[in-house]
Parts: sequence; structure tokens; C-alpha cells
Amino acid sequence: MSNRHEPADDRLLTPAGTIRPAAPRTDPPSDAERAMIAREVHDRIGSGLALVLRRLELLEATARDLGPAERARLADVKESLVDTLGVAREIITALRRPVVAEVAEPARGPRLEPALRGFVAAMGPCGPAVRIGVEGDDGWAPQPVVDEVFVIVRESLRNVLAHAGARQVTAQISIAPHEIHALVVDDGTGFDTAPGRAAGRTNGLLGMQERARALDGTVTISSTPGSGTTVALWIPIKESSIRHD
Repeated sequence: MSNRHEPADDRLLTPAGTIRPAAPRTDPPSDAERAMIAREVHDRIGSGLALVLRRLELLEATARDLGPAERARLADVKESLVDTLGVAREIITALRRPVVAEVAEPARGPRLEPALRGFVAAMGPCGPAVRIGVEGDDGWAPQPVVDEVFVIVRESLRNVLAHAGARQVTAQISIAPHEIHALVVDDGTGFDTAPGRAAGRTNGLLGMQERARALDGTVTISSTPGSGTTVALWIPIKESSIRHD
């Protein structure tokens, strides 16, 4: 039997002899940890997705015996892959930038607007002209609600930048003491909102609606091919969760 002392394990054995994980940490990750995760996502996931996309583009360019239906399916797969690669890049950017709550000074002040502008800037200069406006004080809403509004509006903007081919897009957020409204309007190509027709966008749209429903809110998407798209968000701020600081 070895007398070497093993490092202490912060997990505990249950009566059955299995390992019970320690309680999850509650402190936020450090800047170094966030940077390390960003590198791992970039090197292991982002690079792999980019390689798969390149091979898919080569297949698309060299395959000569594909019919229209097969090429349409290949285009859908490519669009979904581009979408996923964009999400990976957003995660990397988010890990390397302050979260919404960190954008403002520690007291109070507008946080949504600079966070959204930072996201648009991170997507690069190529793309439509983006106008962002926030009316009201996002200090009226609990931080989790502000964070979810940010994610939903960001997803709307990402869809425009990835799919719409728009020249202009406007994101307007209005915050009142008891509710939040947001409109994201673009002049892009639009799309058929019927189930099964929004190729490459379905998961993102459903995710936005699910996030809003979790806060007893709604997301409405209005679009027709050739006429642009409007995403309307409404979220109530419940009396029990209003901050009175």
C-alpha cells in the first residue's frame, strides 16, 4: 500500500460509496477564468466549426450531381452552421467583455444601450447601419430581467446581421416602471414565418419566445418576404420585483 498522500478531494462520499459533487460555486469567475474559457471555445469549438464550414463550401462548389432539393438542404445546413459559428463568436466576445451589469457605474445608470452598442461593434463594421435607443431607466427593472431583455434584443440583432441582408436596422427599447417594450425593425429581405419555412432561424426565434414567456412576456415576429421584419418584445415588471433603491 502506498503511503503517498493524495490531494484532498472537495467531493464527498455518500453512504452508498458514490461520490457526491461539492456544492456549486457561487462566486463569479475571475477575468483570467473567463479569458481561459474564451480561448477554449475559440480553439476547440470555433476553429472546428470554421473547418467544417470550409469543407461544406468545398463540397457545395465541387458537387455536380446534386439536384435542386439536395442543394436546398445543403444550403440549409450551411446556414445553420454559419448561425452556430456566429453564436460561438458571440460567446467568446461576451466572455471577453463586461456583462450588462458591469457596463455602468456601480450605482445606477443606463446599461442596456452601451452593452448593445458593444455587441454591434464586436460584429464588425460590415453590415447594415444600426440605430439603438433606450428610453427610461433600466434601474427600474431587476437585473435578471434587464439581462434577459439584452439577450432577446441581441438575438434579434444577430438574426438581422446574419440573415436579413438589410441596409438599416433600428432597436428601440422603452422602459417604464411596470413594463418594458422593445422593437427591432429592419428593411431586409424578410421571410415566411410559417412553421418550417424560417430555415436557419427557427432555434433563435423559439429561444427568444421561450425567454420572454419565462418572464410572463411575449415576443411577436412580423415578416413577409421582401418587406423586412419587425420583432416586438413586451415584458412586465412585477410589483414584487421592482427595485425601490
